[in-house]
Amino acid sequence: MKRNLLFVLFCIVLILSACGSENGSSSKGNDIVVAFGSEPITLDPQDANDAVSNQANVLLYDKLVTFDKENNVVPELATKWEAAEDATGITFTLREDVTFQDGTPFNAEAVKINFERILDEENKLSRHSLYADFIESVIVDSEYQVTFKFKEAFGPALSSFAHGAGGIISPKAIKDNADIGKQPVGSGPYKLKKWTPGTELVLEVNPEYWGGKKKLDTITFKPVPENSSRTIMLENGEVDVIAPIATQDIERLKENKNVTVNTTPIYRTIYITINQSNPIFENVKVRQALNYAVDKNTLVDKILLGQGKVAEAAIGSSVAGYSSVGTYEYNPEKAKELLAEAGIEEGTTIKLWTPDGRYLMDSKIAEFIQANLQEVGFNVEFQKWEWSAYSNMLDDPDSDYDLIVNSWGTSTGDADWGLRPLFTTDGSNNYSNYSNSEVDKLITEGLSNPNIEERTKIYNKAMNIIKDEAPWIFLAEYQTATGVRNDLQGVYTWGNEYVILRDAERK
Repeated sequence: MKRNLLFVLFCIVLILSACGSENGSSSKGNDIVVAFGSEPITLDPQDANDAVSNQANVLLYDKLVTFDKENNVVPELATKWEAAEDATGITFTLREDVTFQDGTPFNAEAVKINFERILDEENKLSRHSLYADFIESVIVDSEYQVTFKFKEAFGPALSSFAHGAGGIISPKAIKDNADIGKQPVGSGPYKLKKWTPGTELVLEVNPEYWGGKKKLDTITFKPVPENSSRTIMLENGEVDVIAPIATQDIERLKENKNVTVNTTPIYRTIYITINQSNPIFENVKVRQALNYAVDKNTLVDKILLGQGKVAEAAIGSSVAGYSSVGTYEYNPEKAKELLAEAGIEEGTTIKLWTPDGRYLMDSKIAEFIQANLQEVGFNVEFQKWEWSAYSNMLDDPDSDYDLIVNSWGTSTGDADWGLRPLFTTDGSNNYSNYSNSEVDKLITEGLSNPNIEERTKIYNKAMNIIKDEAPWIFLAEYQTATGVRNDLQGVYTWGNEYVILRDAERK
């Protein structure tokens, strides 16, 4: 009996060994597991404002247009489009072979119903302003042609339609008042199989997908908040993809023969907002001094460990409409001279606040900047915040912050969305309380111009003014790192930080 037991155990070991692939993956067949730092909040594309929700929604829904691997706008549910010469509208010709996952046909009326849903302020959808800011009306020209009329000339329209919020929902689900956030019905290559909040979200392949059935059977999203846990799970083959990778784990994973680390430039920048409502910061020399005081090269090399680069403009270098306007060199002596000229006494107290863990290395970056500013004579009171409290503070008009760590991901990939909310006088995210009529004029001019080369020149003028007036301490633009098991291909990341799995398959 002992010999028989040993034989059985030996056979089990052989079977388990056979189940693993040559590169050590424990995943089976065409099912993959993806570990992100959190789980989706909603599967309603028009109400999703977090990256993980959008990464799931990209699999569930199609849009009129989308991005390719190089972040160029390409057709999806639209086959072609024609913009008005004055940029006050756009007409889409639609695919005629698309059916939603509930059997409802896709057509121009479906497009109209979707955008009227998001434009209706009473629906209180989080992406309302993205489209309500420029769309005046949606007109069904024919069964497969739809025209959008804009409130005024709007050059970056296509990139806004390519945003995740442009995902088209089944009109039947909308009319039935379905809970789309939990019961999604799109036309995408995958559909919801099950969702156990806090544990996993499982998507299964849509066999009727108009673009042809995809190679994977299921894609499972697992929330794994702890950075080191995600890394270990990838190394052990428990998961096939992880994002993000903590900076300290990147080199370790690069040495693992079973794993590939993909590093991608993204649209996101990190910076320090300078509150010009504080009399200390009304003087531009003080704001410029803060920029000269910060050693940005060391910040990128030693804190971000190379996962980024020094910012040379107010937007990231991969954003459409970007051009370099240069950076402030690290020159603490120059900073001290400017502070003296501005009449700032040594030992002046200022507050520096930061979230802790919301952005890559945010609090570590803030601690480094605290030391830099103290070296040029400030007494810097430093405080870390939990994200929800920090977010509430930002939205409180009575907040008395001085310097705050902020980050902006230009989610449309266009310079308009990287500048207009942040630097126009009435911008929704203008936490520096910056106001310059010439900048307002230039950003509006760029908004109304459909020619990207001309818009780039206009935005260059605006960003040069912004740099000189220094409403921020300009720091760095991020890169993002994604870990992928070597037996998986077709995984890439857009500039808006979405890990794209639509074309993933086993090698």
